Parts: sequence; C-alpha cells; structure tokens
Amino acid sequence: MPKIQYKEIRFQKKSLDLIELVNQVVDEYSAQGYELTLRQVYYQLVARGYIPNNERSYKNVGSLINDGRLAGLIDWHSVTDRTRNLRKESHWDNPADVIASARYSYNLDKWKGQPNYVEVWVEKDALVDIVGQACSPLDTPYFSCRGYTSQSEMWSAAQRFIRQEQKESSSIWATMTQAVLI
Repeated sequence: MPKIQYKEIRFQKKSLDLIELVNQVVDEYSAQGYELTLRQVYYQLVARGYIPNNERSYKNVGSLINDGRLAGLIDWHSVTDRTRNLRKESHWDNPADVIASARYSYNLDKWKGQPNYVEVWVEKDALVDIVGQACSPLDTPYFSCRGYTSQSEMWSAAQRFIRQEQKESSSIWATMTQAVLI
C-alpha cells in the first residue's frame, strides 16, 4: 500500500485526527474485501458521528484526503474512483492466453428455469459494490440508480422484465402442454 509523500503539508491536530479516522474506516472495510469511494468514506464518518452531514463537510473530507495523500499520510489505493476509468482493448501474447482468459468469463445462468426473475436496484452508487458482493455469488443482476433512474434505463429494465415474463409464460404453456400430453 503506497503512502508516498509528494508534498510537505503541516496539518492541524484536528486534521491529523480526522486523517487517522479516515485510515481506520478504510482499513476496516479493506479487511472485509471492500474498496471505498470518497462518498462512502464520508458517509462512514457521518454515521459514526465524527463529522456533520453537510456539503461543506463533504468538501472538507475530499480536500483532506487529497492533501493526506500528497503528504504521504493516506494510501493512494485506499480510496477508489469508480466513475473515471481508463478504457483500452484487451491484449494477449498467444491464443492459449485468450482461452485461459475466457475460462474466467464462463458462467452458467443460475436463474435459468426459475419461476421468478430478480434484479437488485440500489439508489446510491456508493453502495453498489457492497450490493454487488452479495449479488455476485447468487448470479443476481444489480444496478445503481445513482440517485435517480434515467428514462433510458427504466425503458431497458421494462424490456428485460417483459422478456422474462414472456419466457415464464412460454415455460408455463410448455409445462401445461406436457401435462395434457401425459
């Protein structure tokens, strides 16, 4: 975990105490396998009663984390940004590596043939990874509304639900047909 000092910054004791609390929160969640965003760290500090819940506190925590990183007091990997990512094409050295990579993508649909279709939606994007860790082992799709759901995503969801309902109806019809034939 890199704590690299790029800048000499003199912090007040109050700021140093808050940096220590930030590190404690991040370490606690990291030990459980979670990476926190700035917003998640902020809400943890609010929920624990360390800071008030207002825009000024949020901005102060963001600035403090930035300065804490530059001063080498906060690990550069400790707070993640899930909304700004480098995108690039995948590359392999040989065909065997492509096949080995595909092995990790292969999954059977655990929901195929189930009587109900389930999706989990969460309002706050800050919680999507926590929800995802619960949903992934169950092969349950999950989605972050990011405060509100766009019209485009609502339409896409409606189309998924319609497709699932059609599958259910045809499955029920096939079962009824089999029952009649027996």
